[in-house]
Amino acid sequence: MAYAQPHVIADEDESLEASSRDLSALRDVNSRGRRVNSAELREIESLRAVNAHLLRELAAVKAREVEAQKLAERDGLTGLYNRRRMLELLEAAISDAVLQDLHVGLLFIDLNGFKAINDKYGHAAGDKILTTVATRISARVRAGDICCRYGGDEFVVVLPGVPDPFPVSRVADAIRERVSLPYWIGNDQQQLTASIGESMYPYHGENAALLVHRADEAMYRLKSRIVRPSPTAPRAPQPRLTRRRNDKSKPRPGGTP
Repeated sequence: MAYAQPHVIADEDESLEASSRDLSALRDVNSRGRRVNSAELREIESLRAVNAHLLRELAAVKAREVEAQKLAERDGLTGLYNRRRMLELLEAAISDAVLQDLHVGLLFIDLNGFKAINDKYGHAAGDKILTTVATRISARVRAGDICCRYGGDEFVVVLPGVPDPFPVSRVADAIRERVSLPYWIGNDQQQLTASIGESMYPYHGENAALLVHRADEAMYRLKSRIVRPSPTAPRAPQPRLTRRRNDKSKPRPGGTP
């Protein structure tokens, strides 16, 4: 029995050393695990940052595309459709009207008195007038109607899917009334009126160009009836100079007596 004790002690020492080695190995494994987890977390955060950056870039690209599309089809001053886009939408409205057996109305609007205001107060004031006119026109049409700045102080309104000509005339009257309201440039009150020509598919044409042309002609006929007051008082009529019957002078050869 005396010789058994050393072996027992030796076994306990070996067991303690083995346990210590196991604990040390476990600590190494845990440490490596922490290092691996930390590296993975850093990689995940990096990927998230890259993904967020890509999403921002994609949103910026889409915003630029929307802006480019807007510039391609909208008037830069008023925000209304430009002429090219209006003609495309007008052709589409005519195609729809054919399928639905409806009509398409068109109003060609020209401002009376705008040039005098623009010349007197300058282009900045003129631009303000045009944007106000655009807002007033847009307020007198339906949500699906097409408002266009055709050029200068000319505007076009397309009325798709109307059942008869009467709504077109009513819209024209409403726009004419709205445009004639006062405008203010500083403390100065200005007045404008609108000459509005009307056309309708299919009565006045079967394509966009012809409808615009017919409405333009109707507008000019109305505009020609506007009596513009003369800036100066009319001069008294001058007596007509005629040759007296007893005038001894002879007419020039080939001339009239």
